[in-house]
Amino acid sequence: MNEQELVLGMQRGDPAALEAAIRAHHSFLIAMATPLIGNDLANDVAQETWIKAFAAIGKFQGKSRLRTWLARIALNEAQALRRKYRRELSLDGGGGDNGSPLAARFTSIGAWNLPPNQWDCDSPEALLSKAELARCLRRHVHKLPRDQQSVLLMRELGGLEFGEIAKTLKLAEGNVRVLLHRGRQRIHAMLEHFEEVGQC
Repeated sequence: MNEQELVLGMQRGDPAALEAAIRAHHSFLIAMATPLIGNDLANDVAQETWIKAFAAIGKFQGKSRLRTWLARIALNEAQALRRKYRRELSLDGGGGDNGSPLAARFTSIGAWNLPPNQWDCDSPEALLSKAELARCLRRHVHKLPRDQQSVLLMRELGGLEFGEIAKTLKLAEGNVRVLLHRGRQRIHAMLEHFEEVGQC
């Protein structure tokens, strides 16, 4: 069934449509929440997202994709849970930005001055390093300004289009592109540091 049929079925309370929606989007919701709240609570965020989505599905007008709508609910739930448990720094940074840590690595047209090194996992030590890298990545995603964090998660994990992200976050599409670029640069700087020293 296409998305419109799926939404209409959900609005009618059709169990098959509800189950199809969960099958299609549940793992995506967990992936959206995990960097914000950790593995242990990501499933709680996804479940709470479904509860709120099913309660509000009658108001869904199809102005965005269902996945975009669910992503916004999941991000709100993850951020609320983080504030509740105070697990990491507050997300109330307001999207401020102090400049790019990789600005010198790019030319004025955005090409690399010095491309990053290639690396991969081919040993047990490298696999352990990969697990540490995942923890480090989560920590750095938490430290991003709120708007950068939201844009990065929605684009990289959710695969959402720039227009959808802009509409969801009530930002200009150009601002979304800038926030994504800055967020990617910060994460890339962390990856290069990790590659050089082997720790976060």
